[in-house]
Amino acid sequence: EPLKKDFNLNYVIKLSANKKKTIKDLLMDQKFVSGLGNIYVNEILSLCKIDPRKKIKKLTNQDINKIIFYTKKILIKSIKEGGASIKNFNNSDGKNGNFQQEFRVYGREDEICLNINCKQLISRINISNRSTYICKVCQK
Repeated sequence: EPLKKDFNLNYVIKLSANKKKTIKDLLMDQKFVSGLGNIYVNEILSLCKIDPRKKIKKLTNQDINKIIFYTKKILIKSIKEGGASIKNFNNSDGKNGNFQQEFRVYGREDEICLNINCKQLISRINISNRSTYICKVCQK
């Protein structure tokens, strides 16, 4: 569970050791951490300024700590906003979520990056047959 205390640096290091996956594929793996779908992973990695194609073994402890911090931050904010309504999805109360109003990269292909002083357009690439949105300047 990503909002629990045990989703921490030691957990990530232990479970990601010797894996050859990209960071996006690891975060999408429900056996590694539950509840992170494609939208959230795109947004987390954007805030962390980490390229979703980056191999796990290339991540620093600082990178991992940023991922943990922004995972918790994004999920808490999304819960408060009622989730992300894509197309015609409604939550259990029949209402649209509002988190999609906060998207920094997801679904923003060919729009300008929201980071200050960045004029790069958001690109859409595919990782493991999933649409992945990235600022090629900010996300290294």
